[in-house]
This record gives sequence, C-alpha cells and structure tokens, in this order.
Amino acid sequence: MYGIRGEKKEMSYSTSSNEGWPTEVHYPRSLKYIILIVIIAVIAVIGFFTFVVGVGVGEAMLIEDPLTRTVSDVVAVGPAWAVKMPWQRAIIIYYATDTFEQTVSCFSKDQLEMGVQLLIRWSLEQRNVRELFMKYPHLHYKEKAIESITEETIRLITKEYTAVDTIIYRDIVTLRIQEAVFDAIKREPSLANALTSLEFDLKEITYPERYKAAIDAKLVSEQQKMQAEFEKERTIINANATAQKLILEATGEKQSKSIRAEGTKTAIQRIMESAGIEESEELASLYIYLEALKQIAPNVDVLVVSSDEGGVPMIYQLPKKEGPGG
Repeated sequence: MYGIRGEKKEMSYSTSSNEGWPTEVHYPRSLKYIILIVIIAVIAVIGFFTFVVGVGVGEAMLIEDPLTRTVSDVVAVGPAWAVKMPWQRAIIIYYATDTFEQTVSCFSKDQLEMGVQLLIRWSLEQRNVRELFMKYPHLHYKEKAIESITEETIRLITKEYTAVDTIIYRDIVTLRIQEAVFDAIKREPSLANALTSLEFDLKEITYPERYKAAIDAKLVSEQQKMQAEFEKERTIINANATAQKLILEATGEKQSKSIRAEGTKTAIQRIMESAGIEESEELASLYIYLEALKQIAPNVDVLVVSSDEGGVPMIYQLPKKEGPGG
C-alpha cells in the first residue's frame, strides 16, 4: 500500500484478538479530490436553485423579504431568470390571459330556474400586480372577487325578465349582464384596477327539461299572436288602399263625365250658332248619337240614316281624327 505522500507502505495487522485483519487503510489522494469536487458541486447546485429562480412566459416575479417585512415591485417578467437571497421568497404571479368559466344558477321574474353559462377573460396589469398581491396574498382573487361579483350581478339582472323574455330579448339581456358585470368588477376596490382586456361571453341560457316544452309552446303562441296582429294590420291597410282607390276612380270618372258633358254642350251650342238655330232638340240628339257612334265604331267614315215613310236616306260624312302628325 501507499501512504498519503505516495511512499510505499505495508499494512499492519493486529496479532491479538483479530489476528489477520488490517487496522489502518490509506486511500489514494485522487479519490479524496473526487469526493471534495462532488461535495462542492452539490453545494453549488443547491445554492443555484436557492439564489436563482426561473420565471416562465406570462409570469411576473415579486420578492418577499421576511427580514425587512417588505414586498418588492416586479423584478422580472418571463421568460427570464431572477436572483434572490436564500431567506427571501419568490412570488410568481401569472399576468397573461386568464379565464373564469361557470354556469351560474339563477331565477327569472316568473321564478323559473335557469342556468347562465358564461366565460370571462382578462389579463393583469403588470404594474398593479403588487397591489393585487397585497390584497390577495393567496392570489385567490378569481374566487373571492370575480366569481362572487359575477354571480350576484347575473342574479340581479335575470330576475327582471321572464323566462320567455330571456329567449325573445336574448341580445338585450346579454348586453345588460355584460355591462353590469364589467361595471361591478371595475368598481371593486380590492381589484385595484389590476384587470385589463376584460371580455365577456354569454354562451347559453339553459332551462330545466320539464319547462322547455312549456316555454316553446308559449313562444309559439306569442309568435302566432304577433303574426295575427300583423295580418290584421295588413288587411286593414289593404282595405283602406282599395277604398281609396275606388274613391279616386269614382271621383275621376265623375270629373271625366262632367268634362265630356261640358264639351258636348259647348260643341252643340257652336253648331247651332253657326247654323243660326236657337234651340233644336233633334240636332242635340243627333250630335250625341254621332259621338256615341265614334266611340262604338271608331273606323266608320260614312253614316247613312234612313228616313221615315220611304224618304230619301241621309248620308253624313263623319269627321276623321287627325293623328299626331296632323
């Protein structure tokens, strides 16, 4: 065997009680170096994970110091590495898009139980995460604030509408719930303006199975009633239009006849004046007959009128209407 300095040594053996067994063993110097290196490496690894903290994507890191009883502002935003003292505690807060999805049980104005299935998305403002942590050290603001505010607000809104109204006016109900939830969350002091990019999605309003058939029947009845009212109004409008049309047609016909009668009268008077006749019923009747014949047979050019008692027939040349060209 070799000693610590490398000189060759012999093992010593005891000759008393344990005869033949070695009482002292000397190891090589290289083995001691290996053991020392391993110990240093273990200490370095432990120290690395004690001093250095990894911050992931979408995460922000605060440092809590129990000696000074302070909490730092954001010291690192992931992805990054951050350094702290061994006695300090790293606080990792997820600030990127987070969600809250739940079906909230509520009642309508007519005491029908409903379920409002919703999804809320938001992000945390990095500069305000420290204030949020100071108010929610366990970071359970989602359950303690957002969830409770949302449930209470939805129940206050839905009790103002009947079950049928939530179907007919779904868009209005959704908008009211969204505005009310946003306003309540923004006015919550404990959130301290930490939320940003707030979004609301009302996915569905569910009803118990035993009420669905009744709701559908009532909805159909309401639609039929609205359709009947529409048909009634349309019938009244059509009737009024028809009556107005008939009145206008009758008025127009009356005016037309009056104009034609006045024209006939004027024409007969001119004929009698040109012939030097003061009054002649026969001439007036003949003129009216001629005008009627022009309406009945517009293509007739000559009119032959027979006389009584075998007299000579009278031949009248009917005046032709000139065309647009003269």
